[in-house]
Amino acid sequence: MIKRWVFFPPNKPLQTELASRLKISTLMAQVLINRGIADAESARNFLQPHIGTLGDPSLLPGIEKASIRINEAVRKAEKIVIYGDYDVDGLSATALMYRCLKLVGAQVSYYIPERLEEGYGLNADAIKKLKEGGAKVILTVDCGINACREADIARAYGIDLIITDHHRPGQEIPDAFAVVNPKLHPSPHLFHNLSGVGIAFKLAWAIGQHFSPQKKVSLEFKKFLLSAVGLVALGTIADVVPLLGENRVITKYGLSALQSTEIPGLRALLDMADLSGTNLDSFHVGYRLGPRLNAPGRIGNAGIVVELLTTSCKERAAEIANFLEQENKRRQEIQIDIMASARKKVVNEINLDETTAIVLADPAWHPGIIGIIASKIVEEFNRPTVMIAVADEIGHGSARSIPSFHILEALESCRNTLLSVGGHAQAAGLKIHPDNIDEFREMLNSTTSQRLCKTDLVPILHIDAEVTLSLLSKAVVTELARLSPHGEGNPTPLFAATNLKIAGQPRRIGSKGQHLSFYARQGDVAIRAVAFGMGDQIDRFKQNGRKCSLVFAVKINTWMDSEQLELEVKDVKFDNE
Repeated sequence: MIKRWVFFPPNKPLQTELASRLKISTLMAQVLINRGIADAESARNFLQPHIGTLGDPSLLPGIEKASIRINEAVRKAEKIVIYGDYDVDGLSATALMYRCLKLVGAQVSYYIPERLEEGYGLNADAIKKLKEGGAKVILTVDCGINACREADIARAYGIDLIITDHHRPGQEIPDAFAVVNPKLHPSPHLFHNLSGVGIAFKLAWAIGQHFSPQKKVSLEFKKFLLSAVGLVALGTIADVVPLLGENRVITKYGLSALQSTEIPGLRALLDMADLSGTNLDSFHVGYRLGPRLNAPGRIGNAGIVVELLTTSCKERAAEIANFLEQENKRRQEIQIDIMASARKKVVNEINLDETTAIVLADPAWHPGIIGIIASKIVEEFNRPTVMIAVADEIGHGSARSIPSFHILEALESCRNTLLSVGGHAQAAGLKIHPDNIDEFREMLNSTTSQRLCKTDLVPILHIDAEVTLSLLSKAVVTELARLSPHGEGNPTPLFAATNLKIAGQPRRIGSKGQHLSFYARQGDVAIRAVAFGMGDQIDRFKQNGRKCSLVFAVKINTWMDSEQLELEVKDVKFDNE
């Protein structure tokens, strides 16, 4: 697909000022400016995130009431049940709170609903079951902000329901004992973009404070929190929340904590993913660890992941990590089949010139996998996409969107065709009666066509700066690495170089020849480039003498004890094409 190249406007005076005051290159300064960091103090805080800058948990409204009630339950030996979600954010939050409450001597257990049987969030049958099991307090993590009916049921059962969630609230707030959600409060002193596990971390911190008269946690509890920040990084990166502000601090420290973790389950997971001893970054979490942790919840029961993250037995941890590996392979096989089916539907059944939102449905699709496929369809066709798996007279839908479009708002405008809907700006879930799918498709396309124009449907590459190849070096890459961890809100820097030639013979690489390797030359400088997924375009690259322009990320490739500068190509434009 043709991409639109959009360059950030260079700001020479501010570049010079930041470079001088921070002793960084003007290129680095421009990338910071592009991220909205326009003064030396903000830039210094960004480049040197410190855990001491995290906001005190007491800033979160509702957290004081929640922590006091939990501490009371600990003292009275009342049964607390942590009610989580089946994705990485919810599972890591459940594990964090379970470890925290065990540390303070609570009678605690956890409950993870089954994706296919129960769906997302609190449900009445589960609350009844937990009541019969003796629960006095139910603590939700990463869910519950729209569970108004379920809150009333819990209250009727005499259960104190504490909701901690980061999803957008609806018009009505549940009548729970306490509700902790930063999105409920517009205060400028509050960080609003925490993940579910980020809020759980703040609650754990508040609980620790209540066990100390000086509001300073004990040394043992401090050690727990510094270790638990590894779990927070897992959920924060996997849930694709903006890696800015407090999330940047948490992720930076959390990746380091993850790397040196003593939690048996995390060690076993790192071993299974062949990441032990690796300098972890957000890519490893998003593409290596996250999928393994997500796999059981997609095609089975996610509760075993919490067991992995809480067990103290190394043998059991290794056993579960191996099980997750097998489940992830099974998930990949199912995913390949669904992707082929979905892509065929788009190519054969949809006129993309007249379609602003893709809605696909099939009874053969697995509801636990369709979210991944929706993301891939968006990536390939650059349109908001809803994938629906139809089973037992209910369609389970997963929606994903292009960067500039708020999919949840669009879905809410189609609410009268849906049984339920919830989620975020870029990802949402829904339920629908199969008879309503055609009407929903028309309504969503009507909504998106009013809000999107043709240019919105052309994917954009935001380019930080145009550079010459002679400017690039290992030192530049090392300096740019200070911007990590990368993710939502802080993407990997992209650069463009023009007036290039392909040097030597390009060759296909990868197990199926799906990627392309070549040398890009500009004047006397030639640098190896790798274009992932462009193997079938090799003939374009073999036409000698043509000049081209590239958009790329620059990195150091370490192989066989040697380091080599390398361009990771995102797009190419050949002259006269």
